[in-house]
Amino acid sequence: MITCAKKFFFAAMFVTMLSSLFNAGYASEIASKKCSNSLTDRVIDYKARSGDVEAQYFLGNKLFAPACTLTEQEKGIALLTQAAQGDHPKALFILGYMIFENAQNHRETHDALKYLEKSSKLGYHPARSYLGSILLNVAKTNKEKSEALDLLTTAALAGSVDAAKTLYHIYSSGLYGEKINACVADFWFALTVKKGTLIRNLPDAKISDCRSSGQITVLE
Repeated sequence: MITCAKKFFFAAMFVTMLSSLFNAGYASEIASKKCSNSLTDRVIDYKARSGDVEAQYFLGNKLFAPACTLTEQEKGIALLTQAAQGDHPKALFILGYMIFENAQNHRETHDALKYLEKSSKLGYHPARSYLGSILLNVAKTNKEKSEALDLLTTAALAGSVDAAKTLYHIYSSGLYGEKINACVADFWFALTVKKGTLIRNLPDAKISDCRSSGQITVLE
């Protein structure tokens, strides 16, 4: 649960967090750069107050725009929190990301991971990609590393370019104790170039060669 104090903290740190979202490749999570008060927005606001989770997410996300006032941004956080409590995967991801990037203690880190894990379990691939990267950096056992790689692989195969880039660097440089594998690295690199195209649609001849050699069957 996000307290009033945390809501104020998030709003005060808005510029930093928004910059982080853009730099990390999650700019698409910010619905608008304008803080509008159109008739449509007022209708959505009414639906949000009536408990519509999608409306809570949409308006909360929109009120997170740089043009919005501190009060409006605080309202945006409150709406995103309500949407997250209604299991909205994107709202869960945004809150999890923001809390984690600005966590000051163990409790806040724990809360962030809970949001990210729930978003991931609901099938939101940016959450799987981000959570996989976090877990990979702290994995102490082969099982933990395997679970982190599974999250990244699932996200990449679903079209997450960020996850595919991470996997490319892992297999091209032998990071995290993985063996360098040019075929697998090329496989993920091709996916980043195609910007989310499904693997089966990639016409890359080298990937076909890697498939036939059995080196990337795990990714089928």
